[in-house]
Amino acid sequence: MKPQKFSRTFSGSLTVFAVMIVFASASFAVTPKETVLHHFKGGSDGAYPEASLIEDSAHNLYGTTASGGTSHLGTVFEVSPPGTAWTETVLYSFAGGNDGAYPYSDLIFDKAGNLYGTTLLGGGPSCYGDLGCGTVFQLAPPATQGAPWTETVLYRFTGGSDGGGPFAGLIMDSKGNLYGTTFEGGAFVCRKTRCGTVFELSPPITQGGPWTEAVLYSFGKGSDGTHPVGNLAFGLRGAIFGTTSTGRSKAKYGTVFKLRPPATQGGPWTEEVLYRFTDLSDGGFPSAGLVTDKSGNLYGTTSAGGPSGDGVVFEISFGTWAETVLYSFTFGSDGGYPLARLLIDKTGNLYGTTTFGGINYNGSAFELSPPTVQGGPWTETTLYDFAGGHDGSNPNAGLTFGEGGQLYGTTLHGDTLDEGTVFRIIH
Repeated sequence: MKPQKFSRTFSGSLTVFAVMIVFASASFAVTPKETVLHHFKGGSDGAYPEASLIEDSAHNLYGTTASGGTSHLGTVFEVSPPGTAWTETVLYSFAGGNDGAYPYSDLIFDKAGNLYGTTLLGGGPSCYGDLGCGTVFQLAPPATQGAPWTETVLYRFTGGSDGGGPFAGLIMDSKGNLYGTTFEGGAFVCRKTRCGTVFELSPPITQGGPWTEAVLYSFGKGSDGTHPVGNLAFGLRGAIFGTTSTGRSKAKYGTVFKLRPPATQGGPWTEEVLYRFTDLSDGGFPSAGLVTDKSGNLYGTTSAGGPSGDGVVFEISFGTWAETVLYSFTFGSDGGYPLARLLIDKTGNLYGTTTFGGINYNGSAFELSPPTVQGGPWTETTLYDFAGGHDGSNPNAGLTFGEGGQLYGTTLHGDTLDEGTVFRIIH
């Protein structure tokens, strides 16, 4: 029997979600290709990592946990390579006040080594319960070794026209401007909540001044899509690509969209819907952002849809913007319900995770290889089936290339405390 599908649930006001699915325990052999680098204990070290990892030049890994920490409201952490064992260090614990709460997002670096991310809630003033509408934050490395990292909130969302509840991480352009999405907020109302935004956050004009937020687009006008969850991606000539997880009318199962920058300085950005998921046969409810290849084609995942209803990997062809389903998950040994973004290598192979499915029903890591002959099928290979014990279970985040091309990622659950893991896969 399939488990209840993982979802980000919103009923009236935004609520924090977590998957709490327990399977009957069983004994499975774990292949040596997966290694757990850290088991979260749910205390001050963090719990329930929802985000992908990033790596610095010294091969340290950085990520966020949606819970845990000193206030149980999430952390930013670093996992450092051995010595004799990988070591986790909490760089920052969110307190739930002005500093934010519940970071679900990936992190990014700037050239100076500062980290940037978002928190789903917190920041004030109160608009979702008592925790506020979310933040964009910067975490600066210490000036002297051993000193603490410094967190600065760059922007606090109000939940109104400026947006609220950012799930996704950020992207940064060459001028240091940050771009992201909010699940709620914006100019238009979808039932009881607002429909979401794409925003830009610009650095201060003078040193020490405030960052400036501008809403580039508010969703909810007709069938343009609603409630973006995934990260954005840059395209040619400053264009931005993304997905919405739901929509109205012909776009009720989500969209793929493009935002073009203004033709003249100060003018509006222009949104174009490249593809609407209409009947679930082609996928539905994309929860992740997109990746592009060198030809400008877009690749993504949907958390549902396809012949078995268990999600797909799709391609949107550059120029024609036609959608092709590259692979449909069956919830068998191949996995099911991919929630995370894809990773692409130089030869066009795609890598990702499924939150459920696999031999043990605890999710999988997979590779999808292009056809060997033109017009042929893509080939899916399961790189690892999570057993749900020491090795982790239910990966919600995408994979990241690290040292030597190894793959790194996180699982939401796993081990005896069930608080999640950081893992490595050698493939």
